[in-house]
Amino acid sequence: MAMHYSQYFKLQHKDFVSNGVYNAFLDKDSLLHVDPLLLKGCTIPEFKESYKKFLEHFQNLIPLVKFVRNTNEKDPFFKRIISRFTMHEIPNTGLGFSKENAHGKGISGNLAKQLAESAFTIIQAGLIDPEIFGLMQLIEDNVGADRISDMTLSILQEDFLAYTQRIAKKLNIPTQKYKYSYDRIYEVPHYKGKPIHFIPMQLLTDLPIAHSFDEIDNVCNYNKQLKLKIAEIIGIAWIKCKDYKKKDWKELILNNKDCYDAAIDYYKGLQGVPYDFSSDQKKEYLDILLNDLLLQHPISFSSIAKDNPQLEVYEITKSICLQFKHLVEDNRLSELFYKNKRNPDETDWQMLLYTVADTYKEAANLDVSITREDNPGVGEIDFHITRGSKANTVIEIKRSNNANLIHGYRTQLAAYMQAEKADSGIFMIIMEDDSFERINNKIEEVQADMQTKGEYIPEVIFINGKRQYSASNRKYMSPKLK
Repeated sequence: MAMHYSQYFKLQHKDFVSNGVYNAFLDKDSLLHVDPLLLKGCTIPEFKESYKKFLEHFQNLIPLVKFVRNTNEKDPFFKRIISRFTMHEIPNTGLGFSKENAHGKGISGNLAKQLAESAFTIIQAGLIDPEIFGLMQLIEDNVGADRISDMTLSILQEDFLAYTQRIAKKLNIPTQKYKYSYDRIYEVPHYKGKPIHFIPMQLLTDLPIAHSFDEIDNVCNYNKQLKLKIAEIIGIAWIKCKDYKKKDWKELILNNKDCYDAAIDYYKGLQGVPYDFSSDQKKEYLDILLNDLLLQHPISFSSIAKDNPQLEVYEITKSICLQFKHLVEDNRLSELFYKNKRNPDETDWQMLLYTVADTYKEAANLDVSITREDNPGVGEIDFHITRGSKANTVIEIKRSNNANLIHGYRTQLAAYMQAEKADSGIFMIIMEDDSFERINNKIEEVQADMQTKGEYIPEVIFINGKRQYSASNRKYMSPKLK
């Protein structure tokens, strides 16, 4: 199970956040990335000169181009340009789009040669503003937000190592020597034999960078401005721009001085947009905040029957569901959603309950499995808790405004239980309006009919899913569990 830095180093989440350090995962990537634009005007000591160094990395290619005779690896000067674009993977950053590795992809081989050829063409044409390389993601294949982030980390690795060294010392985190070069050694934390690189929160963004001009207007409104400007310069209709391919935009910028100037001015005028960790729309910290809350509210499973697997699994499931109710209604658990200035949907509630259940399972070392959104052939169930083939409890969640709520209880849940060969089921209703009495009456009517027909009657748990205010400002009485 992936863990955050704070958990690995046995510190608190706030220890990292209060120091402006991204509390990343180990062995799991985020969709956030380092944006070099956020280095502009950065006041963090280790990064005050980083943006200048980033641009100088490309500016230093200019002298090499003058001596290139052939754009192949046999030419020693072109080979050196390739080496400037060959960037090793930077381990343990917690960034990128990989689902399997917690490090960047690096740049090498054909991609490095491709970028070297582009750099040669650009500089040979007399286009020597280093900002043009900040737009590589718009004119080069296989270069997007993740590549730009990886390049930034690689070019500025020493700055990130120096930053990590300082933060580790401040937080009393154990370190090891890491030899960056023959004359540069840093004392930084390690994981799996490789150095950890701490990332300042203010250098991270979640705004995607377009992979091409074909995508540019789907990324961010300010990116669309460059496309419009170039269309204006060359005198073509806006709609025709959609027919232009990446290579066409590249040729326009490299062969038309006005288009080139527009692209450079565009890039120079851009300001990075840092990720808003306070609202945390991507839920980067949802799990760690939830974990901290659950640690404050443990569950004891000691009184649960151990001699009957079916009953045990059901009681475990019910205990978790009731604890979830308590956390939502009395400990403002749903604020993890509402603080993002939106109302949670059914998927949000499902995910939150699943996370709560899985956390308690791991903490108590419960011998059960939790499966989410299975499809037994009659539709998708929210999730079920099982112990092999011996016991199975199905959980279904519906919001109070769901038009199929009663059908879900009377028919859908029963079908899921039959398909899964489940012994028991729990139906959870998230009350987001004032219809408790009406829904409760309907449920009671259905339960009476089920009793008459000798059918299994699943447990119903009502949860007040409205936004919970402080105790002094509570406006809605929580409906009581029947």
